[in-house]
Amino acid sequence: MIKNRKSLELIGIYTILVIAIIFISLFFIKIDKSIIIGFLIGYIFTVLKLFLIERIIMNSLKKHPSKAESYVKIHYLIRFLLTFVILLISFADSSINGYVVAFLFILLKPATYIYGIFIKGLDSKYEIVEFEDDDYDEYGDFWQEVGIGF
Repeated sequence: MIKNRKSLELIGIYTILVIAIIFISLFFIKIDKSIIIGFLIGYIFTVLKLFLIERIIMNSLKKHPSKAESYVKIHYLIRFLLTFVILLISFADSSINGYVVAFLFILLKPATYIYGIFIKGLDSKYEIVEFEDDDYDEYGDFWQEVGIGF
């Protein structure tokens, strides 16, 4: 289960995008059973992959850095293979629209960008630091004293 509020916000944005795509597609294409099944499979497996990503991150933080690196790499491979198998099955089976499944897998990227721009940007505690003089070099005097200065 997702314990992180930010992950739930990302899933919420993703869900809103999926619902918006469904409503927009109602006007342009004829929705049949294969498209509905494609939407369901694509949505469910994308959310499951997000659960898996959070679990992997939380478990890797508890491990030694060398073990955490191999743990993350192995689980990345597992997620990649899971995505490949789901896409392979969805394109091979005529009762599932594979293009819809692939589109919903890719739709997570714009949801992440929207989350990063609008949600995380509003909560940001970082302040932007501007330099007054771009030509300032704190080591410039040192290099001139050594005789290498320009």
